[in-house]
Amino acid sequence: MQFRVTHRVTVRMKCAAFVVAAAISGPAMAYDVSSPAILQWYEATYQTMQYRTADFFAAGYGAVWTPPPYRADSGNGSVGYDVWDRFDLGSPGNPTLYGTETGLKTAIKSLQRVGGNVYLDLVWNHTGFEDSGTPGFAAAGGYPGFVLSASGLPNGDFHAANATGDLDGRISGLNDIDQSTNIQLIRSPVVSGNPQNIPAGTTPLYGRIANVPDVVNKRFYPDTNGPFISVYDPKTGESNIKVYSFNTADPTAGDAVAENGLGYLMRNSQWLIQTIGADGFRLDATKNYPAWALNYLDRAIYRQSTRYNLDGTQRNPFSFGEYYDGNSANIQPTIRKDINPATPGVIGGNRDALDFPLYFAMQSNLSTNGVQNSWFNLVNASLDRNDDGLANNGSQGVAFVQSHDGGGAPPGLPNVAYAYTLMRPGQSIVYFNAQQFGTNRSFPGAGRGDALGGLYGNTITTLVDIRNRYGNGNYAQRLLEKELLVYERSDSALVCLSNRVDAGFDTRTVLTSFPAGTPLLELTGNAGDPTVDPGNNFSKVVVVGSDGSVTIKIPRNLSTTGVNTGKGYLIYGPSGPQGTVTLGGTTGQIGADTPTATTNGSARLSAIDIVKGNTMTVSLQTVPVTLLNIYRDALADGNSAIVKFDGGLDINGNGVVDNTATGNVGYGFENFVTKSSPLIAPANGTAGDGQFIQTVDTTGLSEGMHYIEVRAFRSRGNNEPPIYTSWKKSIYVDRLKPTTVIQSYNSTAGIAANRTVIAQSTDLTANNVHILLDLPAGLTEAQVLSRLNGTTQATQIDTDLWSRTQTNLTSGNHVLTLVSYEIDGNFNIQRYPGQLLATTLGSGLCDLNFDGTYSPADVGLFFSAYNSNQQIFNAAGDLNGDGLIDDVDLLAFGPKLVSLGASTATLSAYNRLVGGLVPEPSGICFVAIAMGLAFGNRRRSSLTPASTIISTSGNPFSQG
Repeated sequence: MQFRVTHRVTVRMKCAAFVVAAAISGPAMAYDVSSPAILQWYEATYQTMQYRTADFFAAGYGAVWTPPPYRADSGNGSVGYDVWDRFDLGSPGNPTLYGTETGLKTAIKSLQRVGGNVYLDLVWNHTGFEDSGTPGFAAAGGYPGFVLSASGLPNGDFHAANATGDLDGRISGLNDIDQSTNIQLIRSPVVSGNPQNIPAGTTPLYGRIANVPDVVNKRFYPDTNGPFISVYDPKTGESNIKVYSFNTADPTAGDAVAENGLGYLMRNSQWLIQTIGADGFRLDATKNYPAWALNYLDRAIYRQSTRYNLDGTQRNPFSFGEYYDGNSANIQPTIRKDINPATPGVIGGNRDALDFPLYFAMQSNLSTNGVQNSWFNLVNASLDRNDDGLANNGSQGVAFVQSHDGGGAPPGLPNVAYAYTLMRPGQSIVYFNAQQFGTNRSFPGAGRGDALGGLYGNTITTLVDIRNRYGNGNYAQRLLEKELLVYERSDSALVCLSNRVDAGFDTRTVLTSFPAGTPLLELTGNAGDPTVDPGNNFSKVVVVGSDGSVTIKIPRNLSTTGVNTGKGYLIYGPSGPQGTVTLGGTTGQIGADTPTATTNGSARLSAIDIVKGNTMTVSLQTVPVTLLNIYRDALADGNSAIVKFDGGLDINGNGVVDNTATGNVGYGFENFVTKSSPLIAPANGTAGDGQFIQTVDTTGLSEGMHYIEVRAFRSRGNNEPPIYTSWKKSIYVDRLKPTTVIQSYNSTAGIAANRTVIAQSTDLTANNVHILLDLPAGLTEAQVLSRLNGTTQATQIDTDLWSRTQTNLTSGNHVLTLVSYEIDGNFNIQRYPGQLLATTLGSGLCDLNFDGTYSPADVGLFFSAYNSNQQIFNAAGDLNGDGLIDDVDLLAFGPKLVSLGASTATLSAYNRLVGGLVPEPSGICFVAIAMGLAFGNRRRSSLTPASTIISTSGNPFSQG
């Protein structure tokens, strides 16, 4: 029988650490897990995050923490902590440092497609630098949503400029918000004249004006005529609180209501969850505003997520705060983990905190001063122990080694610190500064250049991968000395760490919980690395002795030859299966970029396979495992494998996703049903050839990027944590051409002859667009492409928008041709005729030489286009706006000249040219010819003998 992964997750009493029932069969045993690491991804655009989602997926992160998305006070080059407008996330042509609101939404959806979460940096403590003392700032309206002064409150929604202390004083000169004020106002005003409106600015400052009523602001309010939840708040005792949802289908349905400053912050937070799509927040400066205010954040976002788990349960937004303090007791009040699915009407929190006590302990004890360093001062330092007395069970605290802040530099032994934190239970962060905006910015601070792999190696991505595959099992301390620490993730991995900064290594024998005879493979690659291990002193495989012990040599942070490697760690664990994954039905590959020092943060490292057909196959071939060609490890041959597309799709055609239990190691994965033949026989089955195949119907996949992961499992006993090997592939499904439409075609700067075309990629697959004017319909595809150049290139102004301005346009029915490209080179040529410009150069239709008069020359130009077999196009000759110069236009051209009062010479020229098309039969009136030409809308080549003669004066239908 096909093995189905059945490990399930529950939650311990008051703590947030997941515990997994690991038994494949028989009694279950609970143990701690390391949730996938969070990538703090700074100094990169949203477009880069979307572009590099394949690298995020390949590295194995489970979430992203991004900078504040708001419009900043000090300009669009700001990191964003000096907030000006919380509802302005960037717009087309006016982005923030990172991009636009659409760009953020698209990046979030891209990262969520692989199953990841996105946490935005939420700033509730302060706004920007300007205040009521800034000349002109009050007249400009101050900050959107806040008042600088009010009756009885000279500082309005803020603390005084000279206030002091953690709660009231300013951080870095930023205007500090007073969350306790209760000035009831409509803070995103919609309609002018409402007495409840926040005072509007009257005179712009720096080109900005705040709090001016605008009907567009409706989208920033929930729809009070729409659905709501009724909840009880145990923190305040209030009941029957109605929380309305934002109407994402019709943003104009939002209803403006009066609120205080805290209510404004709450509404913005709910909007970021429901409308923008965030999964939660990193909470900035929680030490600097009252802890009670966080209860209102819980109220704002409780049950507001639009994402649901595969089992149908709604996701709970997760947040973690920055309380800059080494005292766990001070941080504890900002942590709240009391959401109870059994009581959906009772507000609960899902809040944690950055583990500053652990961070400060690592600073002191993983320094470059070996005498100072001591593991005794580190192993129990975590915020984790403050809730239940257990320092390493992952119940609370989000571990981090470094951050963006000026005081957030890593300790002297950062690699050891990451090895230590990434292998512990609970939450852990890796900080990546992409430096896309330059390397000379003093803020934010430097991060790990190897956080996604690439130019600076794979130290971090290797640790993240080991965390995912071996970060299961309770923390068990096996050796603790001042300079050495060995801990086991029970039955999963043995983590060996040194804080020594001199040369050499140390040998120790430690007990483990692994069965006797189990070969343990060194997983980091440090053993045998020519830099870390020039003398081959460290075993790539150690075998557990009869008493459960292993003897290990632990490298110091200088190699035996004195090279400063900073890699004083090894990690051992049982091997997972070995094999190869191949994709069938692909039609080429989008190659990876080659990173440089300048592009390390923006270059995509992952190659992407292209799928254009209606089906594809995913195949895994596992092989018998012999470690180092010495140790036969039969259990590593594997007894099962599963496959996942994106965050979990039904790709094996049985109508459901096979594994939907949240926290399950197989969550979102499908069983191989085309073929499943493990080398180790499953229960009541027989051993096979190690091959697993799944045929996938790609017509059910959306166009664009998709992500495939295959996991093959080591055969393990009852109650042992799962160990698996993971293979990952990124694919680009491109069965259809990109679709781009004209969003607008408006005059530029009020000049009718100058028009700006805005083109929109409706399926979000276009990565380049050209916009051409008045191409004839008869051009071949090759001829159209040959006309692309720098002047036809449109400028990308948003994730889905391209712009090109055309100047000195003539009057007539113009044709716009859009040529859209995808990342794999696929393109689409789309022609949009009938773009009428009637008040520009020329007199309009029939004035083909645009000289403001109607003359025989215009007639000659018309017939040149008419007789060109659609190789010539003139906007003034396309009378019906269909992009062609054909019989319909011929029929209409003469009457149009008459109606415009064209001269006798012009009408005669028309008659002569029409008469020359075919022999002129006698007695045929204009009306009959008109009927004949109009029938079937025939082209010039299909004309039957007839003539179209119009009167040179008076009504053209008067003859005959």
